[in-house]
Amino acid sequence: MLGNVLSVSFVKCALLVSFCSSFLAAQDWPEAAGPNRDFSGVGKAPSFFSAAQQKNILWRVKLPSTGQGTPIVSGGRVFVTSHEAIKVDTELGKDILGLCFDGRTGKELWRRTIPGTRETDLSSLFSDNTAASPVADGECVCFVNVGGGIRCFDFSGNELWKYDWVPFGRHHARLHEPMLFDDCIITMQYPKNDLKPDYTTKRGAKPLGRDKKYWTQLQAFDLANGERKWVATSGTSVHQTSALQTRGDRAVILTGRGGGHQPPEEPFGLSLINAKNGETIWTKAISKFPSAQNSVMNRDRVFALSQQEHFTLDLKTGDVLERIPLREKVTQWSYGEDSWEKKENVGLSKVKHGYTKNSNILIGDYHYFRAGSDYSIGRVHIVTGAIEYLQVPVQVVRSHGKREELRWDKFQPNDMKNADGFVATQDKRNAGSGWGHVSAASPIVIGDLLYMPTMLGVVYVVRWNDEQLTPESLISVSDLGTASETWSLSSLSYSDGRIYARTLKELVCIGTEG
Repeated sequence: MLGNVLSVSFVKCALLVSFCSSFLAAQDWPEAAGPNRDFSGVGKAPSFFSAAQQKNILWRVKLPSTGQGTPIVSGGRVFVTSHEAIKVDTELGKDILGLCFDGRTGKELWRRTIPGTRETDLSSLFSDNTAASPVADGECVCFVNVGGGIRCFDFSGNELWKYDWVPFGRHHARLHEPMLFDDCIITMQYPKNDLKPDYTTKRGAKPLGRDKKYWTQLQAFDLANGERKWVATSGTSVHQTSALQTRGDRAVILTGRGGGHQPPEEPFGLSLINAKNGETIWTKAISKFPSAQNSVMNRDRVFALSQQEHFTLDLKTGDVLERIPLREKVTQWSYGEDSWEKKENVGLSKVKHGYTKNSNILIGDYHYFRAGSDYSIGRVHIVTGAIEYLQVPVQVVRSHGKREELRWDKFQPNDMKNADGFVATQDKRNAGSGWGHVSAASPIVIGDLLYMPTMLGVVYVVRWNDEQLTPESLISVSDLGTASETWSLSSLSYSDGRIYARTLKELVCIGTEG
């Protein structure tokens, strides 16, 4: 039975999680992608936690309202964004807040308003104005309002500089995360200041068409004074999370274009950019490239997903080296009738959404992702090309004094309420499962554990380097709060044995005492 597989892990976690949270030298998580710029960190963190049952939760604090950015950690402080507080059920928001907390205690130290120039629907499954995470270098912190504003502060909350723009509104989504490099913050937005507020909506921007002058592009701003250093020569779709890699004197950014609703940046596909000046090194056109994913690369290869295939490209040239079908000749573990079933070398039916957007991460020889429709974690072995799928529960229901319930195909939708009890959303889809057609939170890796969060507040903890992906690889199905009351589109961060998470309602610190 499932209980014989997962409950053993949970029992082990309840008894032994302290072994998975050793006290190591503090390491900052200064941006959404972490200290290594690939959503990974060195250390050990709890392999099981439950905010619903207050297990391995060190502290939790109420947030003003909904938000989606990763809580980042720098110099013992946690920085996170939130929409402004609301006093009634609210669908739209414009201005956001940048907040600073003490990382050890959760005490709020200060908050500042980051104004925007456009309204977006709150808690959208395709992002809102809080979706870009802060960045901090130990001395200053930058908050980005995707709706048109950057504010940079010192650690005491004094404003150092600001930059404002009017977003080109053909697209609602944002998936690029701000990055730190060469004493600059690298962001992605429309690079000019000559648009009218009328153009911040899809309907208002549509008459402008898809001309190159309306592209969104990567841009670098000096952290000290806000001076813009460069604008990338290649466009970047709002659907793509770019990645930065440094090796010696070489620093490059992998970025992409494509996705739904015909983004104007062309050609659809991938580009490699010089991180020091924004110049394009190569561009590879890929027909119908979906783009809505995390850019990933290793020392000499680039890896990407289409809805039905896995791509491997040469990092130096952009040439396509290999294309593997994602749903043919796979190994699949599925659960049903209280038992597991393993199938090898099988074909899965093609689906519209082959993967859940931005749920992918490259770690070691494995490219992990969440499937788009059948509640499975997938991975591609980038050396052998082997593809594996492991079905997981879509939701776990926990409460004090009751036996937990793992749900495999039906879930309790979120109430979409903030900590004050007010609904903060517009689109009914925002209360969905968080699989498939959604701009998902990025997974992270700490040591040998992969943490994969979902919009339902579920976090799958997987031993990522197992030779075979089996039910034993799923260490726990953890949670960020009570089922139906916990909504999150934020990635996790890690520092000093602790994981930090934010939900629609609160900021949560996960760890063990001692």
